[in-house]
Amino acid sequence: MTVRSFDTVRRIVFGFGAVDMLVEEIKRVKGTKVLVVTDPGIKAAGIVDMVAGILDRSQVKYQVFGAVEPDPRVEVALASIEAAKAYGPDVIVGLGGGSSLDISKVTSVMVTNPGPIEKYFGMELVPLPGVPLILIPTTAGTGSEMTSICVLSDSKNNVKKGIVSEHMFARVALLDPQLTLGMPPRVTAMTGMDALVHAIESFVGVRASVFTDTLNLQAIRLVAANLRLAYANGDNRAARENMQHASGLAGMAFSNTQNGLDHAMALAIGGKFHLPHGQLTAFILPWVMEFNLIAAPKKFIEIAKAFGERTKGLSEINAARLSVKAVKGLLDDVGISYKLSSYGVPREDFPALAKATVGAVRLISNNPRKVTEADVIGILEANY
Repeated sequence: MTVRSFDTVRRIVFGFGAVDMLVEEIKRVKGTKVLVVTDPGIKAAGIVDMVAGILDRSQVKYQVFGAVEPDPRVEVALASIEAAKAYGPDVIVGLGGGSSLDISKVTSVMVTNPGPIEKYFGMELVPLPGVPLILIPTTAGTGSEMTSICVLSDSKNNVKKGIVSEHMFARVALLDPQLTLGMPPRVTAMTGMDALVHAIESFVGVRASVFTDTLNLQAIRLVAANLRLAYANGDNRAARENMQHASGLAGMAFSNTQNGLDHAMALAIGGKFHLPHGQLTAFILPWVMEFNLIAAPKKFIEIAKAFGERTKGLSEINAARLSVKAVKGLLDDVGISYKLSSYGVPREDFPALAKATVGAVRLISNNPRKVTEADVIGILEANY
């Protein structure tokens, strides 16, 4: 029997109005001087001003680093780290989507650990705890508020690299679905599908456990029942709350298992063509499911059932294939094409993308089916 472990964030505060508890949570981690890490879009949406107002009313000292970009480059992380070292916060509040939360995490540990940042790319290479983190997501998809993972873009080599460390778990994940009500339909679709990808890859992966299976199945059920509703009407409060729960549950799970082939391909394609991460993982999902389902058909039958598909009376493999049908139907309904030709990726790049994909050992090692470069090229060709 394999001995495993399960790690997650220490405290989760959730529900409409949860952001109003921010000062109390800052005090709980003994914070007195806050660095808020966020991005220009969150500032433009008025969310930074709202959080600043909460801090001002309680006379909490703070500064804002607001220069996070989508799929952030290493240079953005370095700028945030420099701002933190200059200001000297005793708590970091990450506010935004996955990019802002990831930059918050790496900033936290790089304040207390010596550089260069490059020596920490990989698994559990960060020696010392960082500055306490409070993470507040404004999207429902990445689950970054629940993970110990930070992904950065290496613009020099056109690849994305990850830092995984127990020291990057938040002290507090503060989940307020009110902050997600303003997401436009397309962002809702991409981020929601990213949560589904996390749940499915973690659920079928070789490092899955009874703990992660329980979280992932509930996340899949929540996405299946709520993503269309949130996409169609962004003011649907129940759907928004359920999607935020799905994202967090999947984040808790995949932080313990890692993802799989979908994310390996997404990092390879995204590193070169700079497509949005949620969009990438979304359109790759049915391809990878089709490839993987013969390796874990019972798991894929469970996914089909979570979507409400009727599997009774079918052979095991045909029942498993209904999971792919269900996911394609969801992608159709939220307007995401799953044909690679829709995204301007030329065929001549397939060999390089395949090599980068199988080189993502952290991810590929969790995939339920063994993967070769030829397999990846075949998947890309079949779905062009």
